Parts: sequence; C-alpha cells; structure tokens
Amino acid sequence: MHLLSHSRLPMAVFLGLFLLPCVGHAERPMNVDDAGVGAARTGFVQTWFAREPGGGRVWNVASTYVPLTGLEVTATLSRDRTDRLTTTGLEGKFQLTRPQAGGCHHAAALELTHPRGQRGPASFSHGMMTCDVGRGAVHMNLGLFRAPGGPSLPTAGVAWERAFGAVTGYVEWEVQRDEKPTLGMGFRTELAKDIDLGASVGRNGGETLYSIGMKFEF
Repeated sequence: MHLLSHSRLPMAVFLGLFLLPCVGHAERPMNVDDAGVGAARTGFVQTWFAREPGGGRVWNVASTYVPLTGLEVTATLSRDRTDRLTTTGLEGKFQLTRPQAGGCHHAAALELTHPRGQRGPASFSHGMMTCDVGRGAVHMNLGLFRAPGGPSLPTAGVAWERAFGAVTGYVEWEVQRDEKPTLGMGFRTELAKDIDLGASVGRNGGETLYSIGMKFEF
C-alpha cells in the first residue's frame, strides 16, 4: 500500500479529523463545528466526496447516533483514492450548555482516528461555541490536533451560517498552526423527507477545494 509522505501525513490526518468529525455534528458540508447535539435516540448517516489540500480525492462516510440527551457518538470511514489510504475514526461530542434564542451555547468533542498502516491514532479535541446573532448563527472552534508521534498543534475556525428559504448557506475560515488557512463557502438543502444535499467550494494556498454529499436521517 502506498502511504502518505511524512510531510503530507500530518495535514492529511488533520483533515480526516477536521472533516470527518464535523460531519457527525456540524451540518455538512460546513467543516467548522456547531455546538448543537441532536435529539436523544435519533441519528443520521452522511456520505460525500471531497477534493482536499494536496490534491487528495477522498470518499467519506460518517454515522452519528445520539444515545443520550447531550451526547453524540460518530463513527467515520474515509478512503483517499489518490494515496490509497484508509482512515477510521470514533468521536464523542458533549453539549455543555443548552441553545437559547439570542444567546450562545457550548460543546466539546474528542476524536481518535487511525490511518491504516500508521502506528498509533491521531487525536483532535476541540471546544465549540454557537451564537444566535439574529441574521443567522456564528460558530467558533478552538482545538488541538496531534498526529501519531507528533506535537499538539492548535487549530481554529469560524463560520457564519444563515437560511435563505429552503437553502442554508455559510462562509467559513479555518486554520492549523504551520498550515495555510482555508476559506470556504457552501450550502445544503432538503431533497426529500430526511434526505439533504450539500456542496462546498474553497481555497487553500492557491488550490481549489470542493465537496458534494448527502445526509440520510433516521
């Protein structure tokens, strides 16, 4: 199996963490996480294709379930078709304060991912704050990413999200220490009952990124 180079691995694993866990709780295709948690005993499955920094073309699947009020559990699987790298992950998200109109609420999450053929898991822990600002919502993230055997690197992201009729759009900015920031935008809309479509486009260091996928609720 052809594995990622040492120089590319930290960013690739970070993206596996930053993109995959977010699907479990953030509303795809937005990468910045919101502080919301679904209702107890509900869940959804999301699948999408993305072009990531470095040219990777990745298929992703994420399954999320809410066993208890305030707790989401997400299992993830991604397959980088460019580098033939498969990554699995498991994440828990905990709601710390309840949503309130005109105010802010908070959550925290921890995810472990394991690229096949690599020694040990990578970890991504982060806190989230979502604020109702009248004309939409603002989401803010601060976290720490650690690749296997590497240092802990701070991460940050902010997004503004707003519904426009049947379509919800957003703009976002995200960055990790020692990496170039990513600026993106996207939308999601309901195709049918419990089925959503989402797509995004962004820029990172002169590269164009994109994703398209679907969400199935149960």
